[in-house]
Amino acid sequence: MKKAILKMVSVTAALATALVAQTGSFRVSADETTAVYSQASAGVLKDNSDYKEELADLNSQYAALQKEQDAINANINKAKSEKEKQLAIKKDLDNQIYLTRQQIQLLEDKITLLNNNISEKELEIVDKQADIDDNYTLFKKRVRAMYMSDESSTVGLILGADSFYDLLTRAEVLNRIAEHDRDLIERLQSDKADIEEAKAEIEGDKADLESSVSELDGLKSTLSSQLAQTQEEIQSIAALEEQFLKDKTKNQQEMAAVQADIDDIYAQLESMGDYVGGEFLWPLPGYSNITSYYGWRFNNSDFHTGIDISGSSVYGKSIVAANAGKVVFVQRNYTPGKGYGIYLIIDHGGGMSTLYGHTSEILVDVGDYVTRGETVAKVGSTGWSTGPHLHFEIRVNGKHSNPLEYL
Repeated sequence: MKKAILKMVSVTAALATALVAQTGSFRVSADETTAVYSQASAGVLKDNSDYKEELADLNSQYAALQKEQDAINANINKAKSEKEKQLAIKKDLDNQIYLTRQQIQLLEDKITLLNNNISEKELEIVDKQADIDDNYTLFKKRVRAMYMSDESSTVGLILGADSFYDLLTRAEVLNRIAEHDRDLIERLQSDKADIEEAKAEIEGDKADLESSVSELDGLKSTLSSQLAQTQEEIQSIAALEEQFLKDKTKNQQEMAAVQADIDDIYAQLESMGDYVGGEFLWPLPGYSNITSYYGWRFNNSDFHTGIDISGSSVYGKSIVAANAGKVVFVQRNYTPGKGYGIYLIIDHGGGMSTLYGHTSEILVDVGDYVTRGETVAKVGSTGWSTGPHLHFEIRVNGKHSNPLEYL
């Protein structure tokens, strides 16, 4: 029995000595005796699984957008002549601008996420290291006390027990100390590994951050070039007619399908009550050139359900709400070359509503209440379009009517 106890004491002392011997290779800490042993390490590194999941999601979304950009570029590169190539670039330019803006937003979100994680990890490491340092100072005091008391005193402590009960009590105390020392060393080694892992993560995040910032600068430069290409373009009704008549039957079917979808959307919308009142405001300030009027066009083969407003440098200009109302529909996803592209619908009460089509960007969401003249979108060329313009409709109980009768 006494041999087992002496062996246990030796293990305790050996573990303590081993801990002291390792202080030159890495910094660790421990609690002092029983009172200190009850304290847990305060500097616990947070679980960052949510961060990694969010980062992976941003990277996945960005990769998907890049795949779309690559597909557009591949289609452009298939052009057999420079003329065909330029036509392909013009056709897909607005879609490229839209994708580039989305990529920029994702990179900005990613950069914010990386910066926040780096800051949090650095603070956690500082807190954990401070806790390690404090506990290690206390542990050194206990080890020094053990050394000063020498092993014979410890043996005497055991052998000098007054009774068998006293012996068991003293043995239990030493056993708990020995077990705690073993657990403590393992925990400190784990803490050390956690800190090293956190530092490695920070270095990885910083490298990713630097790469993302550089990529963001490149995308902003690309966007500027893309926008510059659109500045002098306007909606070409002649090109639109040529495109339509080239495959009239197919295009008529597609237009009918688009209008059927619009009718379905309006059938599900409920007007917010009485008409808000007042005259409708011109939806595109600074531009009055109507490139396509309401009514039949293209040799009476296509009925235009609104008016198209365009002009030089119109791309990206502000589109305003023609009257106060509630945003009841927003369409941000679209098929290039088809339909109204990115568009929204605003309800003005009394069955009156307005539609704003082919935009490059929508600045409001469904459920938002807007005031007369408030900017709600930006001019673009999404959907079936041959140049940047605003397609504007006024509908009464879901039925299209000539907007010029209300403006």
